[in-house]
Amino acid sequence: MPMNELSKEGGAGNQSPQSAVKVGGPFQILALSGGGYRGLFCARILADLEQFTGQPTATYFDLIAGTSIGGILALAVAVGVPAETMVRLFETHGEEIFKARINFMNFWRSTYTQERLAELLQSDDVFGQKTLGSCARPVIIPAINYSTGRPVLFKTPHHEDFFRDQNHRLVDVALATSAAPMYFPRHSFNNSQYVDGGLFANAPGMLALHEAHHFLDIGYEQARLVAIGTMSSRFTVNPAKNRQGGMLDWGGILPAATPKKLFGLAISAQEALVHHQLEHLLEEGNYFHLDDVLTDERARAVALDKADKSAREVLLGSADECSKRFLGNEKFREVFNHRATSRIRNVAGNAPTMRSEVQC
Repeated sequence: MPMNELSKEGGAGNQSPQSAVKVGGPFQILALSGGGYRGLFCARILADLEQFTGQPTATYFDLIAGTSIGGILALAVAVGVPAETMVRLFETHGEEIFKARINFMNFWRSTYTQERLAELLQSDDVFGQKTLGSCARPVIIPAINYSTGRPVLFKTPHHEDFFRDQNHRLVDVALATSAAPMYFPRHSFNNSQYVDGGLFANAPGMLALHEAHHFLDIGYEQARLVAIGTMSSRFTVNPAKNRQGGMLDWGGILPAATPKKLFGLAISAQEALVHHQLEHLLEEGNYFHLDDVLTDERARAVALDKADKSAREVLLGSADECSKRFLGNEKFREVFNHRATSRIRNVAGNAPTMRSEVQC
């Protein structure tokens, strides 16, 4: 299937995703974690997989989930943007995206703006003015509606009760899920303010599995899930240092670093928990977690907002080794024997029952 043909598949079919899946065959899920600029690791792996198969990633997955940078990549996968395009975008423009503005210890505003990221995502070779309804595969993207204080999942219309989100621009959904507190300002659209979905679902594999089971009637035994991480750092304590729990303990000499360190700790712990749960829930051979652990030395080179040459070297080099390791696994290569057959529903003319905002 050519890259530019993928987006033509979605939206027009009127069959339900349940009936489109082959009886007894796997229902394949792709889950992409958040992690700021460390998402370059995930993008490179996706590009390696596409180079290996010669096909768009969405060819093989019936449901796609992503949070923060993983959400941006998930949307790109779902509309057929080549992963190599996203790699080049973050390689070339990463330092522009993470260019700190004049600030005083983040007292009045976030360290960075999303303006440059928005410009890049709005380009014709990425999202342009496409909407969520243009995705060729079912997609879920977590964020937090800070106006209501509730978690939300932006969803394609892959169920009879999901019909409002399809009109949201992909750029708005992408900026909403990636609005990391202290790093970027809240993203406002649809009369609401949104912040990063990583605060509650940085690794969205469990949400995706629940989505498939609860809304698409997929049994756990039928699910096969590929999760790609972002080399999440393992935040640990130095027992020789202050342990009193104050600003000095958490932020060091820069109190403004406290929220960022807590955010990093939260998303790292979430990643480990979700990985543990998915190993228990899914049958052996039906769960693959593509990630790498940062050594102490490499951890100094990368961070959510480090986009320099050293960070790129670590992320790209580690991604190449990770994809090489998994593509050398015969069991993992079975993922690419599958062809996704689920489609986005045509909801025109439907008058489905309204559900609460939190459809999870």
